[in-house]
Amino acid sequence: MYPGNDRGFTLLELSVVLLIIGLLLGGLLMPLSSQIEQRQRAQTQAQLDEARDVLYGFVLKNHRLPCPDCSTDVAGKCNEIAATDAAHIGDGEEDIIAGDNCAHEAGNLPWATLGVEGNDAWGRHFTYRVTNNFADAAASGAGCTPDTLNVSFGLCSDGNIDVVAAAGTMNYVARSVPAVILSHGRNGSDATSAHELENSDDDAIFVYRDFSDDATAGFDDMLIWISPHILRAKMLDAGILP
Repeated sequence: MYPGNDRGFTLLELSVVLLIIGLLLGGLLMPLSSQIEQRQRAQTQAQLDEARDVLYGFVLKNHRLPCPDCSTDVAGKCNEIAATDAAHIGDGEEDIIAGDNCAHEAGNLPWATLGVEGNDAWGRHFTYRVTNNFADAAASGAGCTPDTLNVSFGLCSDGNIDVVAAAGTMNYVARSVPAVILSHGRNGSDATSAHELENSDDDAIFVYRDFSDDATAGFDDMLIWISPHILRAKMLDAGILP
């Protein structure tokens, strides 16, 4: 060894090493976060696909779509269902009032009634909205010609829900659909994006678009809907509709 060559690292050298390690760790953490997000979205998409299939099965058995599970009381209607303190709200059962009609068009997916998972990958209930004339009492028929008793809708029935590509536009993705199921994604329904706010305002217009983590116009909602044409085709194939 030569004299003077046994010195340690200087503070500058240590700082450079720590900076490099920090950059490497940051580069590893970002992909890990993205992988978790992708896994959660894949899980939620599979749940949405399953729920849609189950809705079709429910219709073939019951000749109507299920009513939503009340997430909150709506104009006193949800409290009409039970005599005690609305304990049924958020219980996963469809909520039906007098006359065998839905208490409300929007609420939670009735997961207990359908026998599916009620929460998305982020632990929140799926939102479910249905057109009343596809879910209300089926006894009187849909009023179509030819009509079918004990079926709540017919070949002439249209849904009242529209799906658009962006909030505030008429760029339709799907029109007159009977029902939608929605996950509000990782950020829930607290987002400030106009597109996500459209999915939380309790009307019959919903936004479906690609995932984006943009700071001002981000979108991580996940939406699926029932096609009225597929629904009618399944009912015709089963001999339920004439």
